[in-house]
Amino acid sequence: MGKKAKTEADEKSAAVITDTVLAKNNKKLTDLEKAIKEALERKHKIIVESKLYTYGQLSELYGGIEGQALLDAVTTEHNLIGKLTASGMTYEQIGELADDDNSVADNTGNGSDGYADDNELEGQTSFFEKKYNPYSD
Repeated sequence: MGKKAKTEADEKSAAVITDTVLAKNNKKLTDLEKAIKEALERKHKIIVESKLYTYGQLSELYGGIEGQALLDAVTTEHNLIGKLTASGMTYEQIGELADDDNSVADNTGNGSDGYADDNELEGQTSFFEKKYNPYSD
């Protein structure tokens, strides 16, 4: 075999080896991309399941309301807590306020006339005798 023929054979061997290595690497990359896609799909499924679970828990917490009513209730509470913290209250103080034994458990906070009962006015800072409760029925 001449020098030229040996060089051509070496080049062909190198090309075959290179093609084999590239083919193996391409297969590995394809397999990895497929595995990543499957993992992302599983991740998305878990996220959706978690969101649905959280939604169910919030709905239960807010008395079974759903949809826009639940969103409105959570948003209102979030805004109220934001206002209270902006006025200087800590989360601990807000929690104590919510757990206060003087508050009415059914959240009506009023007498039969829609106004706060006298015993609920303790600590109220107002010039009026009774403060109207806008959340009454």
